[in-house]
Amino acid sequence: YQRRVHGACFAMRGFVLLALCVCFVAPVLHAATTNTTVCGFDHVTYPNVDSAHANGTGVMHCGPCGACSNRHDIDIYNATKHTLTNTSTHCAMGAFISIRITEWCFRKYVGFTPQCQSCWTVDVQCNLKYCKTKCLSYKLFGGLVWKPQHPGDLNPCLACDETHCGPAFKTCAGANRRRCGIVSDIDRPDEELCKVVDPWPSS
Repeated sequence: YQRRVHGACFAMRGFVLLALCVCFVAPVLHAATTNTTVCGFDHVTYPNVDSAHANGTGVMHCGPCGACSNRHDIDIYNATKHTLTNTSTHCAMGAFISIRITEWCFRKYVGFTPQCQSCWTVDVQCNLKYCKTKCLSYKLFGGLVWKPQHPGDLNPCLACDETHCGPAFKTCAGANRRRCGIVSDIDRPDEELCKVVDPWPSS
């Protein structure tokens, strides 16, 4: 009997975290134009594209530089653009037992640099703290409790992530898929994609 109860509790915990999957993505970035702050290939944050080019460097991504602003992590964003959300969701499930499991999973199945991985695992913890109830409600009842009013509207789970976890994630990571101009497995309005990323310089 105790084993059955324990198993049921564990399954419910896993289901709750599964509901967080749609939250576990990099935050929204709007108006990615030539007037936006950018991160250069020299890992310096510039006020705009022209300033980066004037200093002899290209644009790595829109927004300030951070822990994920490097070729290794951005190459992972590109290579996993159709799978990263699903993989990170599975990794996040381990946090109900120990954040160490999530960290191990990211190392084994994603391969971020340690600094970038830290931003992602902190985001998992943030979602567990602030968004668990909203994400579970959305997962259980979906369209019964929420319907988008406009294209690109965030569901309650994603909206919670944007409010409570998004700013810290962007500050920590710097680069996310939208800031890098990468179309991912999450359907987002085109205007949220950075349009000013330069090709990587030849080695």
